[in-house]
This record gives sequence, C-alpha cells and structure tokens, in this order.
Amino acid sequence: MAQHKILCLEGELKGAVIPIQLNEPIIVGRDAGQANIVFRDMTISRKHCEIELADNDTYYVTDYSSGGIVTEEETKLQERIKEKLPVGTILRIGKSGTKIKLE
Repeated sequence: MAQHKILCLEGELKGAVIPIQLNEPIIVGRDAGQANIVFRDMTISRKHCEIELADNDTYYVTDYSSGGIVTEEETKLQERIKEKLPVGTILRIGKSGTKIKLE
C-alpha cells in the first residue's frame, strides 16, 4: 500500500510532511487541544478542518472553519459537509496563503 501524507506547500509549516493512515482522521487548526496539525496563523480556525484518507485514491475533507477552504481550482468546500477529494488535491486554508497537498 502506498504511503499517504499531507504536504505543507506554503505557510508557516512549509516543507512539513505529515503521514496519514487509512480511517485515522487528522484535525487541522490553531487549537493544540483539538488539532493534530497546529498553526499559529490567526486566519486559520481553532478547528479548521478534518482530513481522512478513505482509500488509496480518495480523501474526505470536512470544513469546520469560519474562513473556508478553497481548492487549487478555486472551488470552495461546503461548510460542515464531508467532501470527497482525489489524492493530489491542493487546498488553501486561512487567508495568509497556507497551502497543503493531499498525497
């Protein structure tokens, strides 16, 4: 099975690689008490989103933020809806240019 990961492409954690396992959701946000990936950027919500690897080709991302999440294609994810996204999707979170890639 392929080793899946979340790559931080832009922002304060640029260059970080976070491994992700099947059916083990990762929370992204500012609150270290809730999030596995923690940012200090005030434009990222305390609990910004949940990322879950569904299978080798698919992620589920749920946006819990007030600021939203936008894909590289400028599609805004729906708030509080688990969205199915393919491996390779790049997401912009917050307003400061933070980008992550789902690999």
